Amino acid sequence: MKARHFIACALLAASGAAIAQDQAVMQAALKDCDKTQLAMNMCARHRYDLADQALNRQYRQNMKVLQETGDKQRLRDAQRAWLVFRDKDCLAETGPREESGSIWPLQHFSCLQKHTARRTEDLKTQTCGMEACAK
Repeated sequence: MKARHFIACALLAASGAAIAQDQAVMQAALKDCDKTQLAMNMCARHRYDLADQALNRQYRQNMKVLQETGDKQRLRDAQRAWLVFRDKDCLAETGPREESGSIWPLQHFSCLQKHTARRTEDLKTQTCGMEACAK
C-alpha cells in the first residue's frame, strides 16, 4: 500500500514538473512567435485557444438570450454542425497531420482560429437580432 502511495505521489510530482516546464516553454514562445517553427506552432495554438474561448463566451451569451426551447435546440444543432464543418474544412485545407511536416500545426491552428473568429462574429450578429446592441 505504501509503495503505491509513493508511486502515485512521484507521478503527481513529475506531472506537475512537466506542466510547469510546458508553461515555461509556452511563455518563451509567446515572447517571440517568429523565432522557431515550434514557437510559431505554439503561438498559433494559443491564438486558436483564445478565439475558442471567445466563441464559447458568445455562444453561452446567445443561449442565455434565447427564450424558447426550440430556438436553443436549433442554435445547439447549428453549432454542432458548424464544428463538424470547421474541422473538415481545415482538414481539407491543411491535410492530415501524418502527411505533413513541422509546419502543419501552424497551418491547422491558423485555419481553426480563422473559422472560429468568423463564427464568433456571426453569433454576435445573431445576438444583435435578439437584443439591443450597443454601437
